Amino acid sequence: MRDISPVIFRGEDNYDQLREAGGWTRPWYFAEDFGQAKLYASGRDPVAYVLQGEQVLDLTQPDPHDPRHKAVVEELTAEFDDWTCRYSGEPRDAWSYLECGDLYDYEGTGSGDRWKTLFRIALDQCDAVRVLDCTDGTNHQRVPVWVTSERKVIRLATLGEELAARVAQQPWEAVRRWLERKQPSVLERINRLRSLDDEFRLDRVHQVVPAENFKKMGVTGASQSIYRGMPEKFEVLPGDWVALRGEYAKMHVRLNHADGPFEVKSLTMVHPSDVYWAGTDESEFFYAPAAWRRPSDSAEQYLKALSADRLRMLCDGEMSSIRQHQEAIAAIQEHVQANYDHEACGTFHGPDHWDRVSKHSLAVSRYLGIDPLVPYIFALVHDSQRQDDGVDPDHGPRAGAFVLEHRGDLFGFLSEGDIETLAKACELHSNGQTEGDALVKACWDADRLDLGRVGVRPEPGRLCTEYAKREDVIEAAVAMSGLSGDHDELHGGSPAQAPAVRP
Repeated sequence: MRDISPVIFRGEDNYDQLREAGGWTRPWYFAEDFGQAKLYASGRDPVAYVLQGEQVLDLTQPDPHDPRHKAVVEELTAEFDDWTCRYSGEPRDAWSYLECGDLYDYEGTGSGDRWKTLFRIALDQCDAVRVLDCTDGTNHQRVPVWVTSERKVIRLATLGEELAARVAQQPWEAVRRWLERKQPSVLERINRLRSLDDEFRLDRVHQVVPAENFKKMGVTGASQSIYRGMPEKFEVLPGDWVALRGEYAKMHVRLNHADGPFEVKSLTMVHPSDVYWAGTDESEFFYAPAAWRRPSDSAEQYLKALSADRLRMLCDGEMSSIRQHQEAIAAIQEHVQANYDHEACGTFHGPDHWDRVSKHSLAVSRYLGIDPLVPYIFALVHDSQRQDDGVDPDHGPRAGAFVLEHRGDLFGFLSEGDIETLAKACELHSNGQTEGDALVKACWDADRLDLGRVGVRPEPGRLCTEYAKREDVIEAAVAMSGLSGDHDELHGGSPAQAPAVRP
């Protein structure tokens, strides 16, 4: 299932429990506006949700020429013998009530018979309905509401999703109070990210730390691992405290979180420029990727400068969308593994290559500050339609066509925009292009950074992002491929003996 609604709100007695029972007689109603939800809920504190499913019927602009709209409205009309405006006494059809948002108030008794019948009809063929309403304190202003009768399509919004919606809708003071009450650590991390001293950046800190102390820090080179103790469901977030040694992170957990359960987690492929020394002792550091460092006068300015996607990642982590869709991603992986000719194509372009490209996709996406979901899936599918391990010039277009062919099943959890981007990245990935949007560039660089596997050192001029063009990043990528990037080492002969291959 994919998300089919924005973040929507409703008031609840208990934060994680929906009032009412569902079904078409008591469906669940949600408001897009936080204030409207509070008004509907008689002052209860609104809770943020997202609806998931396959289809939504949007009746906020009812169109008689739309077959789905027409079928629903005609069936609704036929359910009742009389359609008369109770104010004027003149005939008035169902289309008019939907356009004006006053269908619920047709009877004037609070029963909402026609309103409920609309959802019984519509929700028989879709997962949710979006419709206008001007009752319950709206002062006759039409506002969109979302309605569903199925519990399985409702999920709680994540912290990052809710924060993005609140920042867009509420005054800063209300957002700040909510964060102080619910997630004070977010404000703490933001304050770090907007005020870090570049003198303490890990790739520069040797200039201010005595040599004997610098050696104790655990710096490992261009590709750094960082560690943090945390509950299983969380991940390392921008601005988090981290350690360069797993042992120290484990000790820190024992000292500060004895009640647990906590575990030490690592984040690999981190560039030293994304880690800052805390300035206390040799073991205290902060994880601060360049895309998240932003000098700002205030936390308000910092938050309001971030897109909704980046607010989500700031709070939920760069891997949050990959975690959310891990079952769907596993299904893609299983499909391409089962249908891939490993004997004909697996030497240079098989699963080992896909695995390295997936690692590079996370690192490049981290540098750009973008969601790595599409680049990560690209790693699994970009070479999946190969017919041989050589040039095979049409393997990219075949991979793009494969994505579009399976947009309704394997890739159905992605948005339409992400499906189109993934297909484009696959189609053109071996053409040598370097221009595109950030997601496409992340895909292409992730693939090209693994050219060392065929004895080719990636050339900065043929890479897309400043991150991938760094000499230390290229060196680390060639080392990751297990090769020196020398044709003689790979093929036991001269470069002329190397087989012709494309990424």
